[in-house]
Amino acid sequence: MSEGEFRRLDVRMLLVHPVQEAVRFFPALAAVFITGRTSGRSPWWDLGALVVVVLLGMSRWFTTRYRISGGQIELRTGLLNRKLLATPADRVRTVDVTAPIWHRLLGLTRVEIGTASGTHSDRIVLDALAAPVAEALRAELLHGRAARPADASGVDPVAARHDAAGPDLTETGADVADRPERATDSVAAIPETVLLHLDPKWVRYAPLTTSGLLTALAVWGFALQFLGDVIGPIEAAVNQFEAWGLWITVVVLVVAATVGIALLAVTAYVLAYWGFRLTRHVGGTLQTTRGLLTTRSTSIEEARLRGVELSQPLLLRLAGAAHLSAITTGLHHAEPGGGGGVAPLVPPAPQQASLGVGAAVLGDPEPLAVPLQPHGPAARRRRYVRAVWPALVLVVVAGLLEWRVGLPRVLFGAALLPLLAAPFLAADRYAGLGHALLARYLVTQEGSVYRRRVAVARDGIIGVVVRESYFQRRAGVATVVAATAAGRQGYAVLDAPAPVADTLVVDLIPQASHFGRRSDCDEGS
Repeated sequence: MSEGEFRRLDVRMLLVHPVQEAVRFFPALAAVFITGRTSGRSPWWDLGALVVVVLLGMSRWFTTRYRISGGQIELRTGLLNRKLLATPADRVRTVDVTAPIWHRLLGLTRVEIGTASGTHSDRIVLDALAAPVAEALRAELLHGRAARPADASGVDPVAARHDAAGPDLTETGADVADRPERATDSVAAIPETVLLHLDPKWVRYAPLTTSGLLTALAVWGFALQFLGDVIGPIEAAVNQFEAWGLWITVVVLVVAATVGIALLAVTAYVLAYWGFRLTRHVGGTLQTTRGLLTTRSTSIEEARLRGVELSQPLLLRLAGAAHLSAITTGLHHAEPGGGGGVAPLVPPAPQQASLGVGAAVLGDPEPLAVPLQPHGPAARRRRYVRAVWPALVLVVVAGLLEWRVGLPRVLFGAALLPLLAAPFLAADRYAGLGHALLARYLVTQEGSVYRRRVAVARDGIIGVVVRESYFQRRAGVATVVAATAAGRQGYAVLDAPAPVADTLVVDLIPQASHFGRRSDCDEGS
């Protein structure tokens, strides 16, 4: 096959897409079946609806074409409404290779190619390709350009050497797809360095994350839809709780909720991160591979890396653990496993593992270990005021309810707990607040219940915004937001003293000095 010829997806997708379409249209198919049984309609209508769904799934194979030609990736889709999506190969930033369980059974993968824009509409999705073809395509898109330097004569030495003998890494993904036996050789020829692999012992950190609680809430919300079917067991449980008394009931519910959330968290951790592996390729990319039932492999160009984010929820921090994410351009905001333009580099694991990977990725251990500059008495006072006042209002409301409507004493006592915890929370929030400006990175940290330290490259900062609320102006502090095209688009230095904010703006964007001092304008940029 010539390089410029359009190719089809793997023919085995004809077994996958009809099943996917049937699952997608299951509510509609169920409605057709139920209404047919109640109205006495012919069963042929039900069969016809299923045939339409199957044909819809099969039509993707006949209407989808792709090719790599002239340094450009092209995807053609649609039957009645034709669509051609094309992007230069040098704009490729990430390549995700995903294999859900039904794909893995057939040796297929789903390839999603992210471009410099990072928007979902510009992503090229190839569902499905044979696994060796997908790996060869990723190697060509992400490693091919960096791995083929030309010599002084302008001749590509790698290409010349492989033309003489052996597999050719300079082939396009379409060419390699014609020879699957050579695809594996091409991928294996790309050296890689393993930066991290999952230790099964790290599963113990799963209950200390928020994933278990979120999963439990999702399960509870789903169960509420079928609440009518379990009224009897619920009434029996309520009667049992009444027989036990209040305190025994509270203890039983707390223990049951803790065990249930822990089991759900462990399950979510294993499904998402089992087999996690982080590697660095000689072509200049980082690649993560993870997942138990659905495997996901994400490749990120290191040239597009703009920093890292070290996250430590409270329980995870108390256990000496953390997880690390990459701040990079080209990631869609709904990126699986990440979100907000960040991609996971280390799952919840011992803090030293995250610090080690962060130092390896940044090429410098200082950003994640440097002591931070504190933000002074005004910032500390704001932490205490913002923690104590809401708790105090809750106590006042609970006291009024007890006085007016006889609120149970146990509920009034529960309302006192946030007030007792507020000073400790405020102290911890201030202890975690600060920033540091290094030669290459801006480091900022905030939070207590969810503490986050961010190291963002200074050469990736494209602007600075200074925000001051009425209360911040009275306190003499300001929030400096460093804008960047990567990650969450902006990273804030919270409640910095006004002179420090002025200096920080000028240091980050020297051209901003001619705008005058921060107090002369509403926002600096």
